[in-house]
Amino acid sequence: MGVAEAIAYRLSGGLFDRKRRLRLNPDYLEYESEYLRPNHFTRVYKEDIVDIRHDMEWIYWYRFLVGCEFRVEVKTKASAVLSIKFVSYFNRNAAYQEAYETIVDRLWEFYLNDIVDAYLDTFSATHTIALRGVRLTDEGIYFVDKDQLIIWENVAVKEYEDYYALYDRKNPELNRRIEYDEWESEILFGIIESLKEVY
Repeated sequence: MGVAEAIAYRLSGGLFDRKRRLRLNPDYLEYESEYLRPNHFTRVYKEDIVDIRHDMEWIYWYRFLVGCEFRVEVKTKASAVLSIKFVSYFNRNAAYQEAYETIVDRLWEFYLNDIVDAYLDTFSATHTIALRGVRLTDEGIYFVDKDQLIIWENVAVKEYEDYYALYDRKNPELNRRIEYDEWESEILFGIIESLKEVY
């Protein structure tokens, strides 16, 4: 499988907002983030990205589905957050959903995979890491607030539309719900999926 190419989109920020440009490149991402300053881009280099979260939410007027709002947030080492929002209405929904899916795929390919790999390197050296209230060790995963262990052979993950559940396949009542749109959730998911292949 070859390396994905950079992508660029012009995306509407709202019903009365102008289209803004988003560019995803293997080395950086940049977004036309300021409404009053066309052609002014905020650039974030790959090595400065520490986390990314994203979600989509349907827009209803009364009881009628009219569109969808898409959000991507990029957190940097300096704790700054670049917010990217775009909205589709009526006949643009399918095109914007396809764009969102491609953007999420590129976020993983260009940036999140390397962040997950860095965490796995840390785990390999220290044999423990913690994210989102879950501590990972050579034994398995601990839910910190419950101080309970699920050994690796019993660790299971079930994906839903807005979240995933970590649970003990032999004791499903021992579980933790992780929302996709929370910081570190996608990173944790990637790490657990990788470690499950090892243990």
